[in-house]
Amino acid sequence: VGARAWKGGNVLLFFCDVDIYFTADFLNTCRLNTQPGKKVFYPVLFSQYNPSLIYGGPDHIPPVKEQLMIKKDTGFWRDFGFGMTCQYRSDFINIGGFDVDIKGWGGEDVHLYRKYLHSNLLVVRAPSRGLFHLWHEKRCADELPPDQFRMCMQSKAMNEASHGQLGMLFFRHEIEAHLRKQRQQQNPNPKKT
Repeated sequence: VGARAWKGGNVLLFFCDVDIYFTADFLNTCRLNTQPGKKVFYPVLFSQYNPSLIYGGPDHIPPVKEQLMIKKDTGFWRDFGFGMTCQYRSDFINIGGFDVDIKGWGGEDVHLYRKYLHSNLLVVRAPSRGLFHLWHEKRCADELPPDQFRMCMQSKAMNEASHGQLGMLFFRHEIEAHLRKQRQQQNPNPKKT
């Protein structure tokens, strides 16, 4: 609505979800990778894992600024997200904008991205070190159609922790049993008190 209502000329638009942290450097990257009538920018952002799992519980979570680091144990490059984008208003209007008939979670950003892929414009897609998806609990509404619900659940699963971290949580009982067994083998005659 805002892009369509703007009458002040051909401006650069940055569409951004509310759970995104971005730096001033990213805004310059946005400007450099976008050109009216020629190219639009779809950055790949770094998505944080659940900080309660990463940092060992809610009492150990550092301030957000200290969590903004790109490491395999703290998050992943979200190459399946298309909600953050930089494009000029003229290109957005000419391509037809967002599909406003899509209701609920997800889909409108992918639809817009695909329209650009099938256009004459160049779609620039690259990782951006200045763009972070902050972790938050994800709820997938029962009212969503099956395909949107499945996409939402897949996104929810990927955002909790790395495969290794989730595996350690899933198999923690086996790991603890193994450690107990190892201790018993190393100290077969514990002193009784």
